Amino acid sequence: ITLTIRPVALMVGLSLAVGSPLAWISSLIYQNYRLAQRNETLTETATDVLTELHTLDAEIEVLKDRAGLPETDSVTEDEVPIPPQGGPATEVPPETLFDLAKEKMPDLAITLNGSVKPALETTLESEAREKAAFPNGKPIAGKAKVSSEFGLRQNPFGGRGYEMHEGIDFKGPVGKPILATADGVVVKAEYASGYGKHVRIDHGYNYETLYAHLSDIEVRIGDRVKRGDVLGALGNTGRSSGPHLHYGVYRNSQAVNPRYYLKLEDEK
Repeated sequence: ITLTIRPVALMVGLSLAVGSPLAWISSLIYQNYRLAQRNETLTETATDVLTELHTLDAEIEVLKDRAGLPETDSVTEDEVPIPPQGGPATEVPPETLFDLAKEKMPDLAITLNGSVKPALETTLESEAREKAAFPNGKPIAGKAKVSSEFGLRQNPFGGRGYEMHEGIDFKGPVGKPILATADGVVVKAEYASGYGKHVRIDHGYNYETLYAHLSDIEVRIGDRVKRGDVLGALGNTGRSSGPHLHYGVYRNSQAVNPRYYLKLEDEK
């Protein structure tokens, strides 16, 4: 028997015999490389998600404090000493990180929507009402000239002695609109010998304001008014030496200087 070797056929056979495993190995290496890249990307994404959740958790605690909710009982790092630790770092699979994120998200959502959000809305509404009730508006339309300050003053009718003036007087023409300086409820709208025609408003939060010597009253007891609403018109009724508005502010039923609350630009 004669053995005939064909070089071309042999080379082709060897190429197929060696090339197929090499191609398969190369394919596996490429797939593993792509899988490693994918795992690295997933790990980075999962880490970012957990970091954001921890940040959100901290922000929720801030909102809870803003809403007046009690602090969450938690153990701080200072309370529990960290024992000596070491050794090689073991990489956490991205699936585990995502599972941790999935476990944390419902708790945060329940805390945010169940207690923090309603309490915060209530707090903000209360603050808005208190701000609206703060008597820092102007009691008289347009520019106003102060004719008498708060405090001790001489008798304005020329008599001897001094008297305590529990407000600020604004000089002006009869009929000039008088405005509420904050939201509130009218508790007086009547005539008295001292203040003449006058309006008193209870703003809540221990604040009241008084508008006296009016020529006309445009509100009634029980009316709810907003800052800037017209209460009446400037006049010269009651114990008055000339047309003006007597404006008083009361805190806890005690007269306080209205200048502490008003930003006045006196007419020159």
